[in-house]
Amino acid sequence: MKKESHVFAWILLMMVITVTAVIGNGSKAEAASTYYIKINKQQNCVTVYKMGDNGKYEPYKAMACSAGWATPLGRFSVRDKIRWHELDGPVYGQYCSRITTHILFHSVWYYVNGNPATLSNYQYNKLGSTASHGCVRLCVADSKWIYDNCPMGTPIEIYNSSNPGPLGKPEAIKLPDGRGWDPTDVTNPNNPYNKKKPVIKLKKGNPKRVDLPYASEFDVKGAVTAKNTTGFDCTAKVKYKIEYKLKGEPTYKKVKKINTRKVGNYKVTYSVTDEIGRKATLKVIYKVNTKVKMTSFTINKKEKTLYLGGSESDATLKLKLKSCKPSKASIKALEYFSENSNIATVDSEGKVKAVAPGTTRICALAKDGSGLKEYCNITVKKYASSVSATVSNANLKIGETVKITTALVPSNATGNNVKYSYASSNANIAVVDTSGRITAVAQGTAEITVSVKGAAKNKTLTSKITINVTENVLPAPSVSPVPTVAPTAPPGDVSTSAVVIQ
Repeated sequence: MKKESHVFAWILLMMVITVTAVIGNGSKAEAASTYYIKINKQQNCVTVYKMGDNGKYEPYKAMACSAGWATPLGRFSVRDKIRWHELDGPVYGQYCSRITTHILFHSVWYYVNGNPATLSNYQYNKLGSTASHGCVRLCVADSKWIYDNCPMGTPIEIYNSSNPGPLGKPEAIKLPDGRGWDPTDVTNPNNPYNKKKPVIKLKKGNPKRVDLPYASEFDVKGAVTAKNTTGFDCTAKVKYKIEYKLKGEPTYKKVKKINTRKVGNYKVTYSVTDEIGRKATLKVIYKVNTKVKMTSFTINKKEKTLYLGGSESDATLKLKLKSCKPSKASIKALEYFSENSNIATVDSEGKVKAVAPGTTRICALAKDGSGLKEYCNITVKKYASSVSATVSNANLKIGETVKITTALVPSNATGNNVKYSYASSNANIAVVDTSGRITAVAQGTAEITVSVKGAAKNKTLTSKITINVTENVLPAPSVSPVPTVAPTAPPGDVSTSAVVIQ
């Protein structure tokens, strides 16, 4: 009995020494750890550091995670491992590694304990953002990696920083709505995602040969689409390399781009790596065909009148190709020239702009080297801002006449189909005929109004002249007021209103 008591005391002493040694040398155990885990709570990013041969930790692996507002800051270590564990809900997590009493690394949670087909896809799609109650959620591949590779005692540091970490923050893959599997849970043979991978598809044509017209515009990346392992678009991740081979040459040579002015075959190898590292490739042969020149072409306008002094659209015209033969001509571009840029100019895109009244021609020249030309006749007119009306003498004796002189302002204004009309405010004092000749009838004052249509855009311009009539010096002609005469009245008739085309 006494001997047994001694043995028990010795065993108890050894246990106390062992515990004391473990506690006392905790920092040394951490220092000797293969891995060091840092969790950036603010950026929801985990960076694993690995001890190098030089005894220093180097960045090794990055993971997107979901921490929570309750995730504590500070220094900790892996304390425990649990394959499946009940979480708040109750819901359940895989590959759990304990950080503190209530905080763990674990997979995104499942509805059913031990059933990996009941993952909450909605919660999974939050990876990379703050979402947990305090634990650090990871995809299965990452939580399993920590579970398998970071033994108890592995140091952990939780901190906040706007910088995700030296390796950046990986992008988490997205899942469709509902429940399902974690596509990174590859060790489970029942996972349907194990048989899936990204797909690259050609938008149009057969990858074995896609014909490209000579000198056509072509977007290499825009010719394909791609989807990741879970069926979401990942076209933005597509990369490619281009190789070129002229007919008769034995091998392809790497080039930077497809030159559609260089006949031959271009082999483009598209590749994509999705968010969980799975890859896909697609090879497409693009053939740039021989140049085909135009034999004839037409443009959209053969003639056009432009107007200055109105809106911008009144003074401009856009010329462009209307049709060509053959319709499959390689180069359908045109270049433009003005025969008189003082009348109208034209830019490289075919936009004609009026400069001053007059006439000129715009030449459209085929850029395919065929030498074909077409012309558009341009007439430029200018709207007036006002009209000036004057007489040599506004003070008339009864029976005297005077002719109205008119002028559009500015002086180079032409208007469009200009029509003049004249009217007297009092035909008993003075009358005016269709040509603008005023005749004094009786003593008094009359106002002559000159009206011009077509001189300005969408409005009639007017000008007024005051005529003063005094006593006779000659026998007064027998003139009496007459009704308004139509514009077709014979020249010399007098009226209170008349129209003349100038």
